[in-house]
Amino acid sequence: MSGTDDGVRADTLTVCLGEFAEAAAEVLGTPSECREVVLDALSRCWDELRWVGRHLHPYANDPAEVYDRFDSARASLERGLWAAGVAAAPGYLGNRDLGDRDRSAQDRSAQDHGEQDHGGEDRTGQEHAGPEPAPFEADTSEEGPASATQSPPDDGHVAPGQVAPDGDAAGGTGAEGSEDRTGAAADGSEPDHPAGSSVTGPTGDQPSSSGDDGPGAGAEAGAETGAEAETSAGAGAEAGAEPAADPLAGFADALGALERKLLAEQIRFLPPTTQSAAVRPAVTAAERIAATWQRVHMALLRLPTHPCDEWRAQAREVAAAAGLAVPAEEASDPNVIVPGLPQGLYVAQRVRLALPAPRMAAKSVAREIHERLGISPEAVMELPAADPRLAWAVRAEQALRLVDLDPELQVAVFPDSRPAGLESQTVRMSYRQRLNSTLEGAASAVAGEGEWSADSRLGAAHSLDMVLGGLMHKRPAAPDSWWARWRDGVSEILDPLADSAGYERVRIPLAKWQPSHVEAYAGKTIPGVGAIEEPLVQWVVWTPLRPRDKAARNEHRGRVVIRPPKGYR
Repeated sequence: MSGTDDGVRADTLTVCLGEFAEAAAEVLGTPSECREVVLDALSRCWDELRWVGRHLHPYANDPAEVYDRFDSARASLERGLWAAGVAAAPGYLGNRDLGDRDRSAQDRSAQDHGEQDHGGEDRTGQEHAGPEPAPFEADTSEEGPASATQSPPDDGHVAPGQVAPDGDAAGGTGAEGSEDRTGAAADGSEPDHPAGSSVTGPTGDQPSSSGDDGPGAGAEAGAETGAEAETSAGAGAEAGAEPAADPLAGFADALGALERKLLAEQIRFLPPTTQSAAVRPAVTAAERIAATWQRVHMALLRLPTHPCDEWRAQAREVAAAAGLAVPAEEASDPNVIVPGLPQGLYVAQRVRLALPAPRMAAKSVAREIHERLGISPEAVMELPAADPRLAWAVRAEQALRLVDLDPELQVAVFPDSRPAGLESQTVRMSYRQRLNSTLEGAASAVAGEGEWSADSRLGAAHSLDMVLGGLMHKRPAAPDSWWARWRDGVSEILDPLADSAGYERVRIPLAKWQPSHVEAYAGKTIPGVGAIEEPLVQWVVWTPLRPRDKAARNEHRGRVVIRPPKGYR
């Protein structure tokens, strides 16, 4: 067939695809069975496209500009499916009940691919197992454990004060842990209840019996407690007694005043109002304390080192004035990003910047992350200390913890997409899905060193860097903030892979970037926030690399946040 024939057919197909898109858009805009068919077909199309990787054979031979357009088309399809709703999101359509027609179609598909599913792998070397499962199932519902006093939020966040030092909800992980925590809260034996050691709050009432006195003891004690409460309530009503004031209310108000002062003074790095308060509304004084305490300390991670330390000291003084002093060891621990409060009001949060023992740190991460990286906890101890999978495992778990702790975070999961707020459940799911796929791709490249070129391994790792280290804020954090140090810790994982491929990390301080640097080392930029007098580049979203051979073409540029041309945006 001649090149002319190919061009004619391509032009015809382009026209037909445009007509298809126009007609399909009308169908998708109207709830109907036809809409479900189109959504199902588009999801299957995306499911086929998602296996294609730039650095996988045979796609590595395609021109870079062709793959870029392919990736852009795939990203557009995925974003469209997410926009259609969670029920229609990639990876979830396969679980919908679309009637006998779709079940029979799925049966036929299973028969068509039966030999492949049982006999080996698809063309990319990955098992074609259908839609991707829900990521990181250690948090079984992404909504955290149910509380005895308040239902879990519907935004996928773990409630403040219920997050344990290891990043999971306090008391365990998974479905069994959730059941245990719920039961503990119900019988009053949960020590980390926001109001203290008793589920009855700060009034001093004792928790009900845990059932150790016999099968019927708990019920009898509950009946007696209920009767006593009814009698007390009746007596109080007859006497016209006022309800007792919550002794924690004053501390909650003081923390609120501290937060307002912080936001008013640090307008360069913090917004005037926070998304967190709306995302996680608090009801009781204990809940207000936990939520505000977490918001304040997560906000301080964006400030320069000296102001951060000063504001942390002010927060400790407010707590001490309320008789709730921060434990001394947590106040001085550099790995504590949010210190704990006594009486179970808040559990300290730790995120380690330095990784002096990468094997031990990687061994303890969630099982799902090990699976994405193709390693087991036992195999971790056999890996060389310089193996990047160790650091990726630790940083991936940290990233997911930070997303849970800070709803103000944003992320751009594709090179050409704008950052979106992670307070949205849809964006959070998209981020986790992209993190899953890039973890798998980078791990496969490192594990198959003999089959991948040095440049291909670097490319897969660089794609992971964009997602794993791409967490940012609308008002970029300070260059000497905690967040800047964490971002640098993710970037440095690339160093040995870049060196083996003839590349190096661009280490120009943010204050010294010039327009020529942006053009040479960064692709599509992101507009930031700040005065015209501020440095041009405010944040690194995607680690920029450059070839050591200055005459070579740069195939691994990064992405940065730049100051608005006319100042504050």
